[in-house]
Amino acid sequence: MFIFIASKKNKLQTIKSPLIIFSFLLLLQLLFSCKSTKLEEVTSENLAEENIQVEEIVEEEIIIEEKIISNEINLMFAGDIMAHTPNYIISEYAKIYRDVKDIIEPADLAFANIEAPIDTKKPASSYPNFNMTKKYVCAAVNAGFDVFSLCNNHTNDQGLEGILETIKTTEEITQEYAQMDIPLYFSGTKESSEAEFTYNLIEKNGWKILFLPMTELLNRPQHSSYINFVKTDDKSRKEFAAYVKELREKNPCDLFVLSVHTSEPEYTRVITEKQRNYYLELLDAGADIIMANHAHIVKDREFVYNSKDGSQKLIMYANGNVISAQRTKPNFDSKNPDFERDNTGDGLFFYVTYRKDPDNPQEPPQIVASHKQFITTYINTANEYVIKKLDEDFVKYLYDVPRNHWAEYIKRRIKIDNTSTKDLITWQ
Repeated sequence: MFIFIASKKNKLQTIKSPLIIFSFLLLLQLLFSCKSTKLEEVTSENLAEENIQVEEIVEEEIIIEEKIISNEINLMFAGDIMAHTPNYIISEYAKIYRDVKDIIEPADLAFANIEAPIDTKKPASSYPNFNMTKKYVCAAVNAGFDVFSLCNNHTNDQGLEGILETIKTTEEITQEYAQMDIPLYFSGTKESSEAEFTYNLIEKNGWKILFLPMTELLNRPQHSSYINFVKTDDKSRKEFAAYVKELREKNPCDLFVLSVHTSEPEYTRVITEKQRNYYLELLDAGADIIMANHAHIVKDREFVYNSKDGSQKLIMYANGNVISAQRTKPNFDSKNPDFERDNTGDGLFFYVTYRKDPDNPQEPPQIVASHKQFITTYINTANEYVIKKLDEDFVKYLYDVPRNHWAEYIKRRIKIDNTSTKDLITWQ
């Protein structure tokens, strides 16, 4: 696990680690005094004797932290944000994220896929023709998500009007939060059929992050030219790989994040050789991180290290659902087989920290830490669908409530998710 240093909502915070502060006080003491001082003797009183003010120490803390922030960036990648009818039946949308907001907000950038149009002229609707409300999207933003893909197999569920209204709505959301000094990024849909693919070039804490979403799958063929859509035939895929290379060259950046809503069967953890080879081709073309989705369940992660150029890249084959109502009737059977509907109730928040060398800007950023947090959609006693951390603390809570059937079920879900997916390392 790694520890986040700063919150993205609060641009700058002082370092809280007692060890770091203690070491810094010791350094100041050595610099400003010729006396030999034992570690336990370094106190604010000692420093006062040398006319060093505590306020000065805090200023130096901030300078050190700014340097740490500029050299490292903490990214969090999630799965599909969905909204079925049961998801809308809740007293307030903020409750959905209440118990996971503390693990979303600290990330410098948090990525997710919005699996629906956002047409405010039409009412909310569920499968098979989704439509999401503006407030539902804002709940995810308020929880800490910053970067969103808008292209997937449901993007054109509400036709061309739905696509254009989605663009309009997300522009409104972006402007509203910009007034609160909270930058947001949406892309994947286009205002005209002739327009180039939409993408974001994000500047965060001295880093440049290029974000490009695309989908290989649409439930309806209509209006595909208004979406970042790529067919799965060999010719189209090679053309897209060339586009990825060109886009990287035109937009110099530290990291290139590519979101792929992939054309593959849902509800299976199988990773086909063809799809994996395509992702490796996209990494060679210039992408650093591939965030794939569509399966609605969690799949493996693969770290790809290149010994020739020193690059360290990442493929996430699927991070499941952030929130959904695909699992309305959990299987509380004690045997709990790995049913596909039970798997759709879980998701993954995957965290990765990159570090770059300011003295060697040509060296690719290095992965210095990663961490996974499984999450689950829980149906509370009010029949509301909310997100919980899939961990032993949640199990203990369920026994205390008591909801023993849920407690036993969640214990089994923890085991299933931890044994059914893994982190792979590939050396090139």
